[in-house]
Amino acid sequence: MKIKFAFIVGSTAAIVGIVFAVLAQSIAFSGVKTYPSPRSGTSYAAQEQLLQNIGLLVLAFGLLLILITFRECLRGSRCDRRGDVGSEGKP
Repeated sequence: MKIKFAFIVGSTAAIVGIVFAVLAQSIAFSGVKTYPSPRSGTSYAAQEQLLQNIGLLVLAFGLLLILITFRECLRGSRCDRRGDVGSEGKP
């Protein structure tokens, strides 16, 4: 049950991180009608960069959680509903 929950949380975090990183420009510049041509010098550009970094951190957390979940699933017999994997030939 914990593995399934961790996988769901990791998948959700990865999706949210991707969406947040992609939509960072729309979020940062949502209230701005016009801005000066070198956009990189504005405070909105700094906000956009910060939002992208936060999105990438959430994405990395989600992917790490998914990776740890798969490792635990492969390492132990918790994901195998039939019991121990290596005990088929033993009496």
